[in-house]
Amino acid sequence: MFLDRGFSATSMSDLVAATGMNRAGLYAAFGSKHQLYITALQRYRDDTEPELRAIARRATAREAADDDPADALRAVAEILDVVVRHSKEGGFVVRAAVELADDPATMRRVQDAWTDLERDLAAILARAVERGELDPAADPGRLARTALVFVQGALVTGHADEDDSRLADAAAGLVDLLASYRPSATAAPIRSQAADDALLNES
Repeated sequence: MFLDRGFSATSMSDLVAATGMNRAGLYAAFGSKHQLYITALQRYRDDTEPELRAIARRATAREAADDDPADALRAVAEILDVVVRHSKEGGFVVRAAVELADDPATMRRVQDAWTDLERDLAAILARAVERGELDPAADPGRLARTALVFVQGALVTGHADEDDSRLADAAAGLVDLLASYRPSATAAPIRSQAADDALLNES
């Protein structure tokens, strides 16, 4: 109900009808409509985030075999696929951030959700740099923050857009952008030649 209508447009009568509990029972269990909203927001996170966390764990596992390096771009693509699949639900966290940006209790949970996802993305990309999968000059933190902001916008776009292909194409475009940080096949020889030239100049 909160996901469909938002906090303000959802009345206690709506919640009574949706839960099958009477008004007194709702107040006894949760204390207020606001506290019920906070509980619902946390339940939404509990239901949707474990899949994302599992992808991050696989991608950053240090015990991964050398022949299966848990490719970072594949992991990010999997995370974006989860986002695309959930986008029609509207993104409870995004709706909460827009509607209740001035409510500290709500925004604390929104910020926690953003921080957790950004941390997981940064860990995936940092592991990729460590493995030589991404260029050492890549900044995992900045790339993770870019991906986080994309995800929040994707949840809005996916909810409102009737063209399902738009969001899928954008997600593929973000993966392509990250792919541009792969080490160039010619980068090592070029650096090596530059070092040799420097030695020749010194001599």
